Amino acid sequence: MHLSKTMMRLGLVGFLALAPAYAAAQENPDQALESKIESVLKKDSVLAPRSIDVESDHGRVKLTGAVKTADEKARAEKLARIAGVTGIINELEIDPNVERSKIDRAADATKEGLNKAVDATAKGTQKAAEGVQKGAAEAGKGVGKAAEKTADAVGTAGDKVTDVSLNARVKSEFAKDSMLKDVALRVETKDRVVTLRGTVASEAVKAHAEEVATRTKDVVRVVNELVVRK
Repeated sequence: MHLSKTMMRLGLVGFLALAPAYAAAQENPDQALESKIESVLKKDSVLAPRSIDVESDHGRVKLTGAVKTADEKARAEKLARIAGVTGIINELEIDPNVERSKIDRAADATKEGLNKAVDATAKGTQKAAEGVQKGAAEAGKGVGKAAEKTADAVGTAGDKVTDVSLNARVKSEFAKDSMLKDVALRVETKDRVVTLRGTVASEAVKAHAEEVATRTKDVVRVVNELVVRK
């Protein structure tokens, strides 16, 4: 009888020791699935440079972002079908110019708009030189309004592309960092504020990720929501 009670106590102690680990394994399975898929995509040589976001809802995974070709889109879906995935919604956009900086494209559009404004100004100046004072004044007003609209449009376009480009820039910095390149981190950027999510092995890795994101150009603030694996 004494031996039986002793074995029961040992069994209870073992269960209590394993309970926290079991609970941790059951905690937020969707987040764990997202981290695994992001890690798989980041290790793939073709898809590593792409900005692909992964969201999981009870095992149903949605892929968003941009890739260069239809083959890359299919490749991402194939790699995402890991254990635990019950279905995939592939909303990746195909953009042949995905490797070209969106800021560069916005700059080209801005340059084109400025060239048009300069042409309009030159025409207005020519009319003024010819003595058509009234026409020159009207042209000047028109150019002023056009310039204001161009500036507003450029500002709006810049705001829209900055968050996307910053998000890709931070992920690129992580990929180049020896401590972070193999860690699956989720990066979200809004109004140049970067939020970090995911699970890391230590407080040191968590702090280092925040430091790398903070020193990335144009980032105004970093919200560190990384969870240290226990």
